Amino acid sequence: MVFPDDSWPHGLKGGSRSSFLGIETNILEETHGEQVDFAEPEWERHESQVADSSVLPRGDSKAREVRALTSRAEHQRVTVRRTHEGPLLGMHQKSSVTHAGKTTHFDVSYLAKLGQHGADLAQAILQNCERDYTTLQQVFSGITPQQLPFIVQITDDSTGASHSSCLGTDIAVGGKSGGNVNFIRSLLVAEADEVFMANFGHGWDCGASAGEGLSRVLANDIYKGVEPADFISSDVWLNLNPRPNFVDHAKPTDIDYPSIGCSALFLNWLRFQLKHNWTEIVAASGATLAATYKNLTGKSTGWKDFETLINKEFPAGQQYNLNTDNPFPI
Repeated sequence: MVFPDDSWPHGLKGGSRSSFLGIETNILEETHGEQVDFAEPEWERHESQVADSSVLPRGDSKAREVRALTSRAEHQRVTVRRTHEGPLLGMHQKSSVTHAGKTTHFDVSYLAKLGQHGADLAQAILQNCERDYTTLQQVFSGITPQQLPFIVQITDDSTGASHSSCLGTDIAVGGKSGGNVNFIRSLLVAEADEVFMANFGHGWDCGASAGEGLSRVLANDIYKGVEPADFISSDVWLNLNPRPNFVDHAKPTDIDYPSIGCSALFLNWLRFQLKHNWTEIVAASGATLAATYKNLTGKSTGWKDFETLINKEFPAGQQYNLNTDNPFPI
């Protein structure tokens, strides 16, 4: 497997510079090649202790929710391709996996049957995960999510990535979801930033279209231009006529591509057309994207202003095949 941005083979030699916010961090710890049995993984052992008040801080209801939800076999929050059908993804509780390594905020394993491919993907994630974590932490005003580290498992799925809830730090990343290693890295970012969202609050809901849109645009800005065609959402919404208004009204789902496409375009419009930075956009969130726009600009015309530009550049009634969710600035 070729890793386009460096030539490391197996070891981790510090961090690399981010083009997203110019952040540089170092990987702090590495262990890999250890065979472990996930019959009772770390996240499951913690869940079994939720009833014990000595395990979690007093009154820490969010922490208890995380551990209760992470015992589910199927994950509830996902980043999936357009064509995804069938059950939600989840951790392989009883599978034999290979432990690839850990850093300050991430513990990474892969299904043993993935072999060298799984090992390569795990090392690629370990190389960049702390840098990406620091980038997200800045976007979300410096907060530290609860229930770290992220327990990451690279599976043999080809459908995307998932975690048990918006607060769930158990993340499954489908190792066959795309051929570009940076896309696999971006899937982890998309799920991790949803955990930041849930801890941050301010109206962001990873289970609704605006939150899923934010999840994707942040990941796509860190890893630009790596998503396969069937993970791009913008043209799904652009090709509708009429185009539904998901700016004034969010849709309560993270798998509806028209509403995700509208949300992703709107958020990228705020960032790259209107030049608000991600930290400002995230902090300005309200119940809807229109509320976010009003908090940023003082204007109540978010949908109208956005729609006017979109209709000028992408007239309704035509078919579009964009290779990105970020066509801005235009």
